[in-house]
Amino acid sequence: MSKLVIWGRTNSINVQKVLWTCAELELAFERIDAGLQFGVNKTPEYMQNNPNGLVPLINDNGFILWESHAIMRYLARKHDHQGAIAPQDPQKDALVDQWLDWYNTVAWPAMKPLFWGWVRTPAEQRNVDELEKARLQMVVILEMLEKQLGKAVYVSGAQFTLADIPLALLAFRWFNLALERPSFPNLSKWYEEIAKRPGFQKYSSGPLT
Repeated sequence: MSKLVIWGRTNSINVQKVLWTCAELELAFERIDAGLQFGVNKTPEYMQNNPNGLVPLINDNGFILWESHAIMRYLARKHDHQGAIAPQDPQKDALVDQWLDWYNTVAWPAMKPLFWGWVRTPAEQRNVDELEKARLQMVVILEMLEKQLGKAVYVSGAQFTLADIPLALLAFRWFNLALERPSFPNLSKWYEEIAKRPGFQKYSSGPLT
């Protein structure tokens, strides 16, 4: 029987993506703490497997892979034979990829400064003006997602897919930071439904740290 090992701390958004994916696919795994206070990820042994020195990293019975979205896609391709979270139709699958890429290139680069500024930066070191600029940028970006969720039940269409996972984790951070937020009714409705999923509740709804 193959063994899946995941390196990464549970408060990492990138690790949470992979853990939630495993929950959706009902995959057993072993997890090893790595990153930030746990170290490990900058050791020569780890860097040999992941030259970025980041988490997550997986070893699937000898197959080494890093980058969270690549891991999510790999696990779905290997185990999701019915298309439960990764559509088998090429066009629907491409839409999933589209939103996964949008998260990486547009949404998270705007959210990351907010998250780090409010959660992981001491109050006396925060640049409040820069954080406000980031908040306003995030509002514009979430307006795009709000419009999309006005046309579709889930991010990429009628079905819950891999595309919903990272954006739900981003939304969790958005709704739990001490920020002024405009009303996004479609986003809020989608998020409330997503938050009921066992994988979200188990791996992705703890305090922000």
